[in-house]
Formats: sequence, C-alpha cells, structure tokens
Amino acid sequence: KSSNLACYFCRGRKIACGRPMESSADMTCNQCARRQLKCEYPAESRRGQHKR
Repeated sequence: KSSNLACYFCRGRKIACGRPMESSADMTCNQCARRQLKCEYPAESRRGQHKR
C-alpha cells in the first residue's frame, strides 16, 4: 500500500507533492524531478489514534 505522505522536500517547502506515476522507474515526485533532487519519503506517519 502506498502512503499519501509528502516527501521531505515538499513537506519542508509546504508544497503539493505530486506522487510518481506507476510507470516511473524510481519513486521521485514531480517537484523533485523538476529540481533534479533526491526524493525521500518518511517511513510512516505517527498521527492519529494509537493501536491498542
């Protein structure tokens, strides 16, 4: 399952993180691809209710 989290660059700039297409070889978002940056995503979100 792919998460709906923004990558670190988009999160830092507070901009929309366009997820990569399924046909792309790497998981670079459109913002990082435009700037030729390394696109890294966080492991998981820690928000929400905790699991019991």
